[in-house]
Amino acid sequence: MTIVYLILSFLLLLTSNLSAKDNQGKIIEEVDSLLELSKDSKYNVNIESAIEYAYHALSMSEEVNYSRGKAKSYLNLGQTLFYLGSYEKSLEYLSLAEKEPYVSGDPVMLFEVSRVRGQIYTYLNLYKQSIREFQKCLAFAEDITPKQNSDYCFSLTYENLSVVYEYLDSADSVLYFMNKNRQVLESMDESFAYRNMVNLYTSFGNIYSIEGEFGLAKEFFDNALNLTEKYQYPYQSRTYIFLGDMEVRKENPDSAMFYYNKALSNLETTKIKGEYSLVYGQIGELFRQTGNIDSARIYNEKQNSVDIELSTERQNSVEHALQIFIDEERKNSAKKRNTELTIISISSLVLIVLIIVVWRKSRKRLLQKKEEEAKKLQSQLHNTLKEIEVKEEKTKVLEQKINESFNELIELAKNNDTTFLKRFQEIYPEPSQRLLQKHPNLSNSELILSAMIFLNFTSKEIATYTFVEHRSVQTKKSRLRKKIDLPAGANLEQYFASFSK
Repeated sequence: MTIVYLILSFLLLLTSNLSAKDNQGKIIEEVDSLLELSKDSKYNVNIESAIEYAYHALSMSEEVNYSRGKAKSYLNLGQTLFYLGSYEKSLEYLSLAEKEPYVSGDPVMLFEVSRVRGQIYTYLNLYKQSIREFQKCLAFAEDITPKQNSDYCFSLTYENLSVVYEYLDSADSVLYFMNKNRQVLESMDESFAYRNMVNLYTSFGNIYSIEGEFGLAKEFFDNALNLTEKYQYPYQSRTYIFLGDMEVRKENPDSAMFYYNKALSNLETTKIKGEYSLVYGQIGELFRQTGNIDSARIYNEKQNSVDIELSTERQNSVEHALQIFIDEERKNSAKKRNTELTIISISSLVLIVLIIVVWRKSRKRLLQKKEEEAKKLQSQLHNTLKEIEVKEEKTKVLEQKINESFNELIELAKNNDTTFLKRFQEIYPEPSQRLLQKHPNLSNSELILSAMIFLNFTSKEIATYTFVEHRSVQTKKSRLRKKIDLPAGANLEQYFASFSK
C-alpha cells in the first residue's frame, strides 16, 4: 500500500513541476505587461494606476522570484512615489531595486536609479550628493547601447545638472551644462530627441530674456515652437508663458497678454493644471499693473481655485496610493495563506498516513530551526541597532564640528577677514595642499579667490564681500583660469571641487 502511495506521489509531483514551469512563463509575461501599463500610466500622469500596476507586478514577481520584474517594479514605485513627494519611501524602493541581481548587469537600470535618487537629493537641498549621483549617471550612460539611447541619457543628466547649479546660483555652470545638453541633442536624430530640444530651447530663451537679450531669446523661443509644429507636439504652454514674461520685461502688456492667452489655449489640450495656476497669476499681475483691479481679482481667484484643487488632488493621490499599498499587502497575505492550505490538503490526500508522519517530524524540526534562526536574527538585530546608534551619535558630533567650522569660515569670508585663508587651510588641509602642489605660483589673493570658489560663493557674492565690482571678479576669474591653464569651456567650480576627492 505504501509503494502505491509513493508512486502516486511521484507522478503528482512530476506533473506539478511541469505545470509550474508553464505557469511561471505565463506569470512572467503578465508581469512584463503590467510593467508596461505602469510606465504608460506614469507618462500620462495617472499616478494611482502606475502604483497599482507596479505593486501587482511586484507581487507576482516575488511569487516566481523574477529578478527583472522585481527590479523594475521597485524602480517604478520609487519614481511614482517621488512624484507624490514621498521621498523617504521612494529612496527605500530605489535601494531595493539596486540590490536585485538583474540590476548589476543593466546600465539603464543603474542609470535610472541614480538619476531619480539625484533628483530627490536636489529637492532635499542635498546638492553635493545630487551632483555625485548625476556623475554616476554619466559613467553609466557610457555603457548604454545603442548610441542614441546613450546620448539621450547624457542629455537627461546634463539637464538635471543644470537644474542643480541653478539652485546653487552658479550661472556659469548652468550655461555650461545647457550647452553640453544642446551639443548632444543637436547631434541626435531630431525625430527622437525633439521633446528634449523643445524644453532646452525654451530654457535658453528664458535665460536670455532675463538677461535682456530679447532678440536672441526670441530666436530660441521660435526654434522651440517650430519643433512643436513640425512634430505635432502638443506641449507649447511653457514656451508661450516665457514669451509673455519677455514681453512684460519689454513693457509690452498687450503682447504679453497675447502670449498668456496662447498658453491658456494650449493648456485646454494638455490639461497641465500646475501651469494654469502660473498663467492665471501672471495675467492677474498684468491687470493689476495696468490698473484693471476687477480683472486682476478675477484671475487671482482663478489661480487660488486651481491651487486649492491641486492641493486636494495631491492629498487624495497620496491617500489613494497608501490605500493601494495596504490593499495589496492584504491580498498577498491572503494568497499566501490559501496556497499553504492547498499544498497541505493535497499532500494529506495523496500521502495519507506516511506523509503525515514525515510532515509532523519535518514540521517539528523546521519550527525548532526557525525558532533558533529567529533568536539569532533578534540578537543580530539588537547588536546592529546598537552599532547604528553609536555610529549615528558619532556622525552627529562630527557633523556639528564640520558645520561649526564651515560656518566660521563663511563668516570670515563675508567679513573679508585677513585670517580667512589661514583658517581655510586648517579646515581643508588636503585640498589646500593639493592645490599648492599643483599650482605653487599662486599669489595669496589668487588663493583666497580659489578658496571662495571652492566654497561655492557666486561671483556676485565674492564682489560684495571683497568690496570690488562684479566685473572685477569676472576678470580675476579669467586671469586665474589662464594662470592654472584651465582649458576653454572647463568648469572652474568643478575643477577646484576636484581637489577634495
